Amino acid sequence: MNIHDLIARRACTSAIPPAPLPQALRDQRLNRANMHRPLVSLIVTSYNYESYIEECLRSVTRQTYDNWECIIVDDQSTDSTVDRVRAFMQTPEANGRFRLIEGQENRGQMEAFREGLTVASGSFVVLLDADDVLLDDFLEAHMHAHLSVATVAFTSSNQYQINGAGEIIGGQHMDHQSKGYYRHVRKTTFQRGFWIWATSSSMVYRRSTVDLIMPRDGATFRICADYYIAHFCHLIGDSLLIPSVHGCYRRHGANNFGSNPVFGNINSVGNLDKHPPHDLFRMTMIRHILGNYDLFYPIYMGPGLIRLVLRMIKPRELPNLVARYPAVFKRPLRHYLWLAAKMQWEKWRTPVSEKFKILSVPTAEELFVK
Repeated sequence: MNIHDLIARRACTSAIPPAPLPQALRDQRLNRANMHRPLVSLIVTSYNYESYIEECLRSVTRQTYDNWECIIVDDQSTDSTVDRVRAFMQTPEANGRFRLIEGQENRGQMEAFREGLTVASGSFVVLLDADDVLLDDFLEAHMHAHLSVATVAFTSSNQYQINGAGEIIGGQHMDHQSKGYYRHVRKTTFQRGFWIWATSSSMVYRRSTVDLIMPRDGATFRICADYYIAHFCHLIGDSLLIPSVHGCYRRHGANNFGSNPVFGNINSVGNLDKHPPHDLFRMTMIRHILGNYDLFYPIYMGPGLIRLVLRMIKPRELPNLVARYPAVFKRPLRHYLWLAAKMQWEKWRTPVSEKFKILSVPTAEELFVK
């Protein structure tokens, strides 16, 4: 337990009620001090989504949080997607706030994200799929969560599920584990099958975290790049589940991963045969940290960086890594084997209530219900 947790625990035993959450988006003192709402960059990635792209972009224009920019990255579509985007950008509702990047070749989801990030200016980033739809309070709810509820690497709100015709076929996303509360999800061991958020289009990331974890060695993922980004960002800086619904995830049958229809609470994720192997993501993360030691060290220092790596390493992999990266692993192998076992024990003895910590009971005002 660190000093901050100790202070918080002692404070909870006091009879004095806690102070209300800060309301950064509504605090007029910030306006008088000439402080500004942060810019959010929405990066819309698209490949052959001519049927859905305009609806997606219109949902961006309806946002009640007004400090945003939108970058559309087309991954060499062979249909009329690009023509539809260009036509939309000429309309009054686009208002000059959209930018189109046309890929020179089809390189997949990770490279589309990367290309959008190179021109994005925001302090926060949304990686939005072109077939999904945001509700008008999406950005406002997420920025309220980031600036007033918890400081985390990313937030994830719940989603309606819709079909190709725009019909609502599900009242929530079955993977989203908020259970009606804001939940601060602590960083955990990167384990197979762990996914407690909704889809990529439900998330708002801190730009600094995404920049830190993007591969620099040519590693890429044509599909499921959001699996790498979400898990890695979560390991870096935790995540926050927002219980309310602020977007729509479209299951139209041609999704790269979640193409299966909704039968009920059966195989709600997608066809796992299409998903890249878990160990490929894990080893990419490990190589990225150890290969960019100079970037991570000032953030974590030595012991913290070792613990971050040990959350992903299997014990049988330690001898090779200790020998290969002596600048990182400066102590004998037996020390790291002992530390890995200790961390595993701490993980199992930590109650679920601490791993998925409830922060507050949401009210209608906090959830921006219109």
